[in-house]
Amino acid sequence: MMRRYRLTEAADGDIVEILGESARVFGPQQRDAYARLIEEAVEMIAGEPEWPASRAREELGPGVRSFHIELAAGRRGAASHAVYYMRDRLEDGSNGIVVLRILHERMDPLLHDVRQAEE
Repeated sequence: MMRRYRLTEAADGDIVEILGESARVFGPQQRDAYARLIEEAVEMIAGEPEWPASRAREELGPGVRSFHIELAAGRRGAASHAVYYMRDRLEDGSNGIVVLRILHERMDPLLHDVRQAEE
């Protein structure tokens, strides 16, 4: 299956950091489960960028949206991070999304250059 998204360098770094911390605190099995959950969340929003549970985040930049990863799990408390993304054309010319950052729910995205991550 062709990916309908791309990660910015910042988002890729976020994932590495999140999974490293998950492994350190909860162990490798939980790290692997969280990696699958992150991927599932990104696939969900790539398939439907205007997902009803996503939020427009215009204060972060035009077209920026967020989606809490726990929504992909279908249960409250299953995740502590949100995906920040926007619609864009992918390298092959198809429509998709660009994942700008993946930040902990307690992090203020205004302080973490969500929009600048695209550049």
